[in-house]
Amino acid sequence: MSEHDEENRFNTTQEISSKSWRLQDADGNPVVVGQNVMSFRSEEFKLVGGIPPHKPASSGKVYGVWIESGNDGTYYPTVFNLKWVDLNLEVGEVLIGEEAYL
Repeated sequence: MSEHDEENRFNTTQEISSKSWRLQDADGNPVVVGQNVMSFRSEEFKLVGGIPPHKPASSGKVYGVWIESGNDGTYYPTVFNLKWVDLNLEVGEVLIGEEAYL
């Protein structure tokens, strides 16, 4: 794991968020650690943490435990219809290149 990833890992009872990122569901609601979410296959998953995007082409990751099997894993947030949102962007503002991830 890179130094950047280690710095941005989460394992708390607070909202999964970092310096400028927040994990949200499809309705824009913040997702909290310990929350159960459904996969696109209708399988329940308990979120334990996540890593926000580190470059424009990245979608970040989330990790946790499958309720039925007890297996853990790390997945793209889209598996659970979630996404990382950059809290520093103004509504309608689009940043490109290096300025997007300072």
